[in-house]
Amino acid sequence: MTFHATPMFPGDLYDTTARVAAAAPVAETFESQEPSETWSQFLQLGWQGVLIDEAHDGAGASLGDVAAIAEAAGRHALAQPLAARCAVVPLLLAGLPGASDVLRAMAAGEASVCPVLDTGPVPLAAVRDGDRLTLNGRLHGADLTEPATHFVFVATQDDGLPLLVLAPRDAVPGHASTWLGIDGRQTADIALAGVTLAASSVLAQGEDVYTRVERASAVGGLLACAQTVGAIGAMIEQTIEYLTTRVQFGVALATFQALRHRVVEMYVAYENVRGMVRRQVLDLCEGPASGSPRDIALVKLYLSVTGRQVAESAIQLHGGIGMSRELPAARLAMHALACSLQWGDRFAHLDRLARPALH
Repeated sequence: MTFHATPMFPGDLYDTTARVAAAAPVAETFESQEPSETWSQFLQLGWQGVLIDEAHDGAGASLGDVAAIAEAAGRHALAQPLAARCAVVPLLLAGLPGASDVLRAMAAGEASVCPVLDTGPVPLAAVRDGDRLTLNGRLHGADLTEPATHFVFVATQDDGLPLLVLAPRDAVPGHASTWLGIDGRQTADIALAGVTLAASSVLAQGEDVYTRVERASAVGGLLACAQTVGAIGAMIEQTIEYLTTRVQFGVALATFQALRHRVVEMYVAYENVRGMVRRQVLDLCEGPASGSPRDIALVKLYLSVTGRQVAESAIQLHGGIGMSRELPAARLAMHALACSLQWGDRFAHLDRLARPALH
């Protein structure tokens, strides 16, 4: 009984990311001011510039290349915000004149932009007065696992007009609250009280903001799915190795038929989600008009449930939570669970799918 997961998009990006991820510490200490060693390597490799066009010194590659990076990172349960800063931000800022300098700095690894697209229960309020923009409210769920030089977020004027705002990190005050996720991600809510920015910080306004945010968030969710696919593939490999080498009652655990059936169920689930995610990535690679946010939401919903089921099976086949806590499979299981919550959990996507029928 042997198995080795086949990458959805094999190539140099996958192999390089896998090598860096394999050498990463099991638990890195993330500081608010200095990037981790792993993230520094990703910046030097130019991963933030993979989706940035060549006119802004990027690689001008496809979403499949970023998906390869995400899948390889998922195999090692990396907490670095790859999807957010290597895909979501380039898609948000693409084609906006005011973002040219930041895009070039990102491609060179000299800047890193944290997207904060969750408006929360109360939208961030914005007031424009001449050449000034005043913000009041809160940024919800900023992923600061790695330091950021800028934030990009949505604010709303009194008349309901949405604004896409790019602000330097130094212009935003300290955290209102922070918390650590089960996979090591650090997230913050940031209070903004009378924060004043230049009016040039507004990159876009009106319906274009909603269009950009919807598409970028959908891609973020899809890349979270790619990370989950990588984690599930690695979990199956490690489970099979454990069952093959672990002996009980004088025979290897892999000889027990009930355990073999459980592994087969994990494998079938893996092949299903791998095909779904790969198909969606290929559809989006065909152009901005390709791919459907509804289809991506459906895949994310399905994978949120399936990823949890596979994670539970992996832990049980490793002897249960008490026996597997320190094993790599447990870290992968927690990573899969955390990815299911990023860019909308299963309830958020279920609401999204049900909304057209309710209307």
